[in-house]
Formats: sequence, structure tokens, C-alpha cells
Amino acid sequence: MVADTWFKVKPIKRSCEEQSSLDRESRRIQLYFCKTCPSSIKIKRRCQKLGLKVVEKDVGRVNAYRNELIHGGGEVRVPCLRIEGRKDQDTRWLYTSTKILQYLERRFDK
Repeated sequence: MVADTWFKVKPIKRSCEEQSSLDRESRRIQLYFCKTCPSSIKIKRRCQKLGLKVVEKDVGRVNAYRNELIHGGGEVRVPCLRIEGRKDQDTRWLYTSTKILQYLERRFDK
């Protein structure tokens, strides 16, 4: 996306210990997105700002990711944030950008 090239996101500064802990936790988060969707871009940039290294899955390019959305979350809609719990039953699927942003701010903002 052109905006990503021209306007780089500066992540929040954190201590090495904080960032290491955040990296471990963010590996359990997957962002299903489409690079032409404004809401997806907004969520992706917010994750970058928070310093999260979430797994990014472009459903527009990979059909397997689209299938994961159907079978796991029940619908093909982006953006979608999949949050892995400690057990398979604890996996959460957040579909609206408002809910995703609320979760990210509540969980990861300093």
C-alpha cells in the first residue's frame, strides 16, 4: 500500500523485557485482512504502532486463509482478529474493527 511506504508507523518504545513478552504474546494473534480494505489497513497499522508482531493472513491472496475464516470464525469478513487461547476452546474471533481496536487498546496500550 502506498500509505505504508510514505507514512511509516513508529512503534511505541518499550524496554527489551516488555517487548520480548509482547512478542511472545502477539504470536498467538492472527490478523486476517485484505490489503485493499481501509479497516484492515487501520488495524494493521495499529498493531505496528503497538509493536505487535501478529501473524498476518491476506485472504485476498491465499484461499486457505479464507477457508480458515469460514471454518473457524463462521464468516468471510475482514478485518478479523483471531486470538489463540491456552486451549482450543479459548480461541476468540473478533470481526468488527471497533471491537478489534478496543481489544488491542485494552490489552496492549501502555
